[in-house]
Amino acid sequence: MPDIVPSLIPAKPFGIADIHLLSSNVAEADYAAWSGATTYADGDRVIIVSPSATVTMTVANPAVVTWTAHGLPDNTPVRFTTTGSLPMGIIAGNVYFTREGLADANKFQVSERPDGPPIATAGTQSGTHTAFATRHDVYESLVGSNTGNAPARSPNHWVRVDSTNRWRMHDDSLGTQTANPDSIVNSYKPGRIADAVVLMNINAATVQATVTSASDGLVSDETFICVGPPSESSFYAWGFEPIARVTDMLIRDLPPYADATIALTLSDPGGTVLCGNCVIGKMRPVGLTQYGISSSIRDYSVKEESPFGPFTVKEGPYSRILEMTGYITSSASPSIFNLLAEYRATPVAIIGSSIYGQTIAFGFFASHKTIVQYLTRSLVQIEFEGLK
Repeated sequence: MPDIVPSLIPAKPFGIADIHLLSSNVAEADYAAWSGATTYADGDRVIIVSPSATVTMTVANPAVVTWTAHGLPDNTPVRFTTTGSLPMGIIAGNVYFTREGLADANKFQVSERPDGPPIATAGTQSGTHTAFATRHDVYESLVGSNTGNAPARSPNHWVRVDSTNRWRMHDDSLGTQTANPDSIVNSYKPGRIADAVVLMNINAATVQATVTSASDGLVSDETFICVGPPSESSFYAWGFEPIARVTDMLIRDLPPYADATIALTLSDPGGTVLCGNCVIGKMRPVGLTQYGISSSIRDYSVKEESPFGPFTVKEGPYSRILEMTGYITSSASPSIFNLLAEYRATPVAIIGSSIYGQTIAFGFFASHKTIVQYLTRSLVQIEFEGLK
């Protein structure tokens, strides 16, 4: 039998919304906040951060939420609070996602997951309802004399160009990095069991992860040194080669407390700390990876040859491509097949091997296949494409 190494993925990584990020030392003041009363020139930039408003909602199938001139794009995470009671079907504090199936700019529906079916409500409601949306976007004006045009709903007037610096490590792009001098210190409240953190495209000297439970206090405190091995194993390489830092890190086996607060501190005193992506979730063993994992990249740089010979190269982002085969028990093959099918349109972090950093990726399953090869042992073949 070929050599094997452990392979796991964080199952059901949850999208980090405002309610989950308790605190951060990274400022969120990239540009001035957008205002409908301000006139913007061509090229001006603004930010949209965590809008909220008093809303109403119908008791209907599907329910309709009214938020005057909300300007929220489809699949925006949103949660509700109330001074009374919400109708059945909507739970205060839970994160839902806007659905833009209505032509009215003041109304939207909500679903329990991105691109999911609209939720129906029933029963009665009372009090004043407030909605809080998770938005951390940077927009650039496309025209002059730009007044009163909500950026998310005015594609002829505005274009989204980035996430805010604080939120780059929580969006779906690895190429954009949260940057902060000396340290990035974030505290999270998942509100569910999360036993793993994946950090990608990072630059830090150390990473500290602590877990605190409301009932038991501090239950875990680990610090990791971000130093990788040299390019070759020799006395000279260990003694004289420049120090190479780990750029992707898996922190696993965190105590599984549903009420946990997870604090992450990425440090580099005197330097600039960078983080491209932070994924928090619950580990789900998929199988035992066979040696022979293939790691490659898909390059989005632009390379053009002029008629006179020289090349012009404009560096762009890249995505990581993984191909691997793993061993699973034949009895587990149906559940593994269904799990991977469930993730077909959900960004997840996959760890081909915790030993080799290049086999960690965040993205989508391009394809997967289970092969019932023997009575007790089967194979799962995975092709995975990371986000750029």
